[in-house]
Amino acid sequence: MPNQTEMPAYYEDLNSVQTTWREMLLGAVSERTHPFKKPVLTTIGLNGGPKARIIILRDLDLEGRSIRLHTDARSDKVAEIGKNPNVMLAFYDPAQEIQIQVSGDATVHRHDTYADAAWRGAAPSSRRAYLAEWEPGTPLSGPASGLPADVEGKIPSEERLEQGRSNFAAIRMVFEQVDWLFLSPTGNRRARFVVKSNNWTGTWLAP
Repeated sequence: MPNQTEMPAYYEDLNSVQTTWREMLLGAVSERTHPFKKPVLTTIGLNGGPKARIIILRDLDLEGRSIRLHTDARSDKVAEIGKNPNVMLAFYDPAQEIQIQVSGDATVHRHDTYADAAWRGAAPSSRRAYLAEWEPGTPLSGPASGLPADVEGKIPSEERLEQGRSNFAAIRMVFEQVDWLFLSPTGNRRARFVVKSNNWTGTWLAP
């Protein structure tokens, strides 16, 4: 934790805050171990309550304000987004003690060029997950991965992997608001950025 004489530029400058959260999100796309790589995705459940789960950040287009995520097309989040597209991604870096909440609308893509490109770009180890025999959340008699025996513990051929394509979905989130929080013993800092006419406007908030 930085002391008072070592405070980063974003402690007092909104432009530096915006530069920081943009760089951190971009870093999470390219760096496998980046703390922002696995944010928490929150949706509105079909019963009206919040649903949250860890998900992997797959791609980011800052200019288009678009984030790509992958999921099993049979998962609850697909139906939830279909009913209510309002979602939030929460990121946290424990080393820098920075939290970012990204809010916007999501759409689910299964049988279009967006989903096709996402599927082709995914690693074989990721695509193997969509060969699971049961939909996520199905009760089982004991612990199991849900994968068929012939692909358990190994990466199958491309032909076998393609059999999981029908269970794959890409989520495209277009975000319009970013809430940023920095924790510090000197005093916390919080800011909100909202896009207007394709330009971001930042405002300091009480932490």
